[in-house]
Amino acid sequence: MALDGFGTRLKTIRQERGYTQKQLAGLLGVTEQAVSKYERGNSYPDIGVLSGIAEVLDCSLDYLFQLEPGKRNLPGQENVFRKQGISRFLQQDVIVLQFDEKLVPLFMEEAKQNCPHMIEMRQQAALQWGIILPLIRMQDQSNMEPSQFEICINGVPVYSEIREGTNPEELFYIVGKLKEMVFQNLDQVLNNQCVYYMVESLREENPYVVESIVPEVISYSLLRQVLIHLVKDFGYTAHPLILIIQLLEQQLALEQQLGLEQQLGLEQQPALRRAGGIPGSRELARRIAEQMDPGFRLENWVK
Repeated sequence: MALDGFGTRLKTIRQERGYTQKQLAGLLGVTEQAVSKYERGNSYPDIGVLSGIAEVLDCSLDYLFQLEPGKRNLPGQENVFRKQGISRFLQQDVIVLQFDEKLVPLFMEEAKQNCPHMIEMRQQAALQWGIILPLIRMQDQSNMEPSQFEICINGVPVYSEIREGTNPEELFYIVGKLKEMVFQNLDQVLNNQCVYYMVESLREENPYVVESIVPEVISYSLLRQVLIHLVKDFGYTAHPLILIIQLLEQQLALEQQLGLEQQLGLEQQPALRRAGGIPGSRELARRIAEQMDPGFRLENWVK
């Protein structure tokens, strides 16, 4: 390998790609001092680190070792930072609370205390609605109006307001509005990943409730849709998840039985007769709600 000038070429391509020594070191899994030594020619990376350098800097080893003088890869879309940037666009955070710099002190204090208000809001959702919410991202935005905050669901703004002041009451108001918007957009907020966590939490304590049932019989998507309808349309908490799964399983078994009877041309009992077609998730939720105790209505859980 032609090591003469390796450090100079490494430094040049690093700066062209816009990375600091610290950033490059973090991506390579080495110390900042090690990168500095590479660039000063005091030491050289091993084979594993060389491979990482080529990937992170989107640069050919031929260029770094001057096997092909002057030849290097052009900046592309495959280095680590670009991949992370593209992924952030493809995978929007579900819930984002963004705010103008004038509100930064308010949220800085929240962050210093490990976000107690955000944690409490998610705990309230679990206690009152029986729902696990995704994590809430807080971020400042320089292009907003002074003292403006905005709530985004899956990258789409759903609420915006300007609030003067940085006293604790303002934070209570903003978090309250966030909870309100999350409930209004629950069909967009509650995703299959959240439902999976809810089911797994139930599985730990009651394994035979979900064993061979979720997702084998009841898919996460169907359970998600039924839970949303129960909460939003019929005003029931999703807390009795054991009961909901059992009732949903019964409904699906009944549908399967009716479908088999129709295929065989058997006379159905009057109590089992219904209009043709498998019911949708809203109809399933309605049937389940009819069998749930009124004590599970939301007004009995929301304080």
